[in-house]
Amino acid sequence: MNCFVCNEPATDVPIANGGKLVDCEGCGWYRISGTALHFFYRDLWVFNVVRTRDWMRLKREQGDPQPLIESDTNLKD
Repeated sequence: MNCFVCNEPATDVPIANGGKLVDCEGCGWYRISGTALHFFYRDLWVFNVVRTRDWMRLKREQGDPQPLIESDTNLKD
């Protein structure tokens, strides 16, 4: 599979409520909710890679090792 953020090769593991835990070499570990995935596929979301990676870095610095991208997380172009 490819990373939902940067579209590079990544691995994923299903998590609760239809979400995924993603491991990407460039983006690191993160979670994406089932609702966000629904909109990702339905609305063809494209994430702003720099903004999303900066947001995930900030979340990790605040103690969240696997930041959760939800449907209302504003990281899209």
